[in-house]
Amino acid sequence: MAKAEAAKEVRRKQLIDATIRAIGRVGYASATLTHVASEAGLSPGIVNFYFKSKEQLLVATLEQIAEEYSTFWQQAINKGKVSPAAGLEAMIEADFHPTVCNVEKVSIWYAFWAEARSNASYHDVVHNLEQDYLAQTATLCQRIIQEGGYEEVSARDVATGLNAMIDGLWFDCLMEPKSFNRSEAKRICRLYLASVFPAHFSGGAAKRGKGDNDNGVVVALDQETQGRHAHRARLAAALRKRMEPVGPLRREVLAASAGISVKMLESWLDGRAEPNSWQMGRLIVATDAQLWFEIYGPMHEETQRLFDSRLAQAQEQATRERAALAALANKKE
Repeated sequence: MAKAEAAKEVRRKQLIDATIRAIGRVGYASATLTHVASEAGLSPGIVNFYFKSKEQLLVATLEQIAEEYSTFWQQAINKGKVSPAAGLEAMIEADFHPTVCNVEKVSIWYAFWAEARSNASYHDVVHNLEQDYLAQTATLCQRIIQEGGYEEVSARDVATGLNAMIDGLWFDCLMEPKSFNRSEAKRICRLYLASVFPAHFSGGAAKRGKGDNDNGVVVALDQETQGRHAHRARLAAALRKRMEPVGPLRREVLAASAGISVKMLESWLDGRAEPNSWQMGRLIVATDAQLWFEIYGPMHEETQRLFDSRLAQAQEQATRERAALAALANKKE
């Protein structure tokens, strides 16, 4: 009996893995049990023996990738017991691990995000996963805030920003899989955290005062670009461009596509509130990919500016140190 159950589980996993490949190849709407059977190298009858319907198979697929993702989380959270910064580092590593972040898995996530509005089974899994991720990330951020004395920083804002950034980089993986660079994606996330928590994500340097840096040059994030108000303003402007009478979308249609009320959509259009990353994913599906770049592009550009400035400072410092060493050597001679 035990061997039979084990064999059954192996076969179920084989079919779920085939479902992931099938959706990655032909898309969520087009994938059929016949596609799954072909990917698995089995007959359609075998698929029907283990899963009575496509819906049952899809729910099992979502549950498996969610469980797999949660397993990576738990490893990251355990590292957070050593230090919260190590926990966030581990979560970034988990988010861009090849097992989690690949074009097939990301295709699956975006497909389920888009369908979650009309399917309660999907919605519950996706929503619970989203909320758990945000809560765990915010907890680690709050511990860093307490350790480093970042009094004016909101743990939830930082967690929301990191989550949105990771979702956006996943979208890059989906749209440009050949050029997507995992190391670069992780570097961008760490750079974002370094801009908020410099004492924890800048090589262990002591916490600096406002506007301070190693070389006396002011390097600070532009709050007009990075701030919550600026983010909401960009979101509102991007959405208004797509709304009637300027754009092609009606408020009722977009709200329904995003799985929200018209009242909530209006709060985004007015700049009073903003979507969580799950809702942002649905907005991108309902509108166009350019939406993400209009909202988060300036923040990425500002982060790159900060990185380039710090790199230039480091190179300048290294040049001065080499010159000082050369002068000392000449003096000894």
